[in-house]
Amino acid sequence: MIFLNDATTMAIVLFDVNAKNKQTIKERFEKQLAIIWQELGLSAESLADYLATGGDWQINKTIHPLQVKTITNFYQNVIKPQKTSTNEIDLAKALLKKVQQKGRIYVGEGETVKVIEMAQPFSIKHVNLEELYLKEITNKLRRLSQLDGEDLTADEVDNAIQQIQDANNQLLDLFLADAKHNYSTKTIRRYRDNLQFYLNEWAAYRLSTLFNIYVQTSVDELEFHGVGKTERTNIKASLKKLAKYLKDKDIISDNEYDDILVYTQKDPVDFDEDEEEDQTIEDFLASLFSESDKLPVVFDPQTDKMIDEYLKSFVALYGLISAQQAYQMIHGQNPSIDKERFDQYIQNKFNEMTMEYFIIDFREEFRDVDIAPEIFIFSPLLIKDGDRLPSFYKHQQGLPYYIPEKEVLIDNNFNPFANISSNYQQDLEELLANQYGLSGDDVKGAAFLSLYQLKMSAYGLELSSVNEAINKVIAFLNEEHGLSVKQDKTNEPLIKLLVLIATNIRRPWNRGWSNYELLRTKDIAKLVAEMEINLEDPKLSNEIISGIQAGRINRDELLNFLEDSNLPPKVISKLYKQAEEL
Repeated sequence: MIFLNDATTMAIVLFDVNAKNKQTIKERFEKQLAIIWQELGLSAESLADYLATGGDWQINKTIHPLQVKTITNFYQNVIKPQKTSTNEIDLAKALLKKVQQKGRIYVGEGETVKVIEMAQPFSIKHVNLEELYLKEITNKLRRLSQLDGEDLTADEVDNAIQQIQDANNQLLDLFLADAKHNYSTKTIRRYRDNLQFYLNEWAAYRLSTLFNIYVQTSVDELEFHGVGKTERTNIKASLKKLAKYLKDKDIISDNEYDDILVYTQKDPVDFDEDEEEDQTIEDFLASLFSESDKLPVVFDPQTDKMIDEYLKSFVALYGLISAQQAYQMIHGQNPSIDKERFDQYIQNKFNEMTMEYFIIDFREEFRDVDIAPEIFIFSPLLIKDGDRLPSFYKHQQGLPYYIPEKEVLIDNNFNPFANISSNYQQDLEELLANQYGLSGDDVKGAAFLSLYQLKMSAYGLELSSVNEAINKVIAFLNEEHGLSVKQDKTNEPLIKLLVLIATNIRRPWNRGWSNYELLRTKDIAKLVAEMEINLEDPKLSNEIISGIQAGRINRDELLNFLEDSNLPPKVISKLYKQAEEL
């Protein structure tokens, strides 16, 4: 049985406690306490006062996870190695020395005496072990942040990385335990995942800690390692919360806190300080990087996985799509998929938010958003901007859908980090080498990152915004590779190749069509205009019927167009009925 005083080094262990001798626990406890008390140089009179003030024994639940961790560490590091000892008095003395030798993870000997003396005549003043522990951890991280990797051997670097990671984990234990009082479980999970990834998998390997992260471990640099904008925003927000915690605990100064605030506000999208102002978005972002509960199988494991791949590709291609439209496309390529079970699959996915897609019923969640009141599957990137979502939706109205063959659609070809115009990469590499003199890794890196920027640039909804993306690529090549590219005759081959690449990248706001393909597609207005309408017996054209059945045409958008058209009311009514029946 282990007794640990949260504010001092005093610890007591009793062996062989059982039903027969449990009535002697208090007596044995006080006997051991007297030995430790004497070892600390405290008087027997003060011990009597201490025990009298304590009163009757009480058994309570642990109120802080740090206490459990401290006791566990105490057992593993101190008690277990001494377990062969049967003399409790000798063990008590040994334990006291062991605890003192542990350093400032526990309170030192002099501080134990000071705590007890300050508390006399035992109106106990609270001494927070957690704060002492926090100072020790952060002081260690400050020291480690001063290391220069060039002065260390390979083994010393590995050891320093391990020390940083261990200290980071101890710091996060304290931070997350404190955060539990104010935030939801999902939010706590997000803070944990973001900070462990950034501090231990990114900063630590560059011998950086929270106290020098802005020197050489930029969060924004993670973009070039496959980390998306939303995840980078989450990391910055989590760092901001950790900094606020350390400031409140007087670990970092106001100036240090301000430096971290500046560092975490480089991205224009950030969380609001008031977590309650937009709990929907907060809960959404809280779960992006957390493992979700396993969902029940609806069809069979293989079919469920196939539908999941469909939804990922739909979001990558279209940005957002209604569940009804998604079903039409999936059913068109898989006639055995019935509507009832598909709807159940979608229901099971409600509020299971991932980086790939998010399913939500706009009737229930976003009453103030100007968008159709139905179930939508859409990109997580759209939820962070309340204006972007409805404008994205309106922009797509009337456009057809680009629908690849099934084998292509479910093969993850449209993942944002895959298929970065690989067909053009060789052409771009040859041009950069032959005309601009780049070589080796510079050629590969410049070509890949140029393509990457064309793929990932935040294009507006207008086709002309492609030019802005090309300008960014040119600026990148000039700055990073010392080139002097301008939009002139000399650089025309490069500009033409970049335009060719950009116009052939598929755009979500064009419903998966590339800019070039979009110019060649027919929208709903054109399809209706081409119909040869017999006013006496109006019918939808075969092209429109097959388009609706395959999912290329959104039936609801066709209905909206017919309602607003100049056709006679009777004609509209008959065409409307045909469309509804499909």
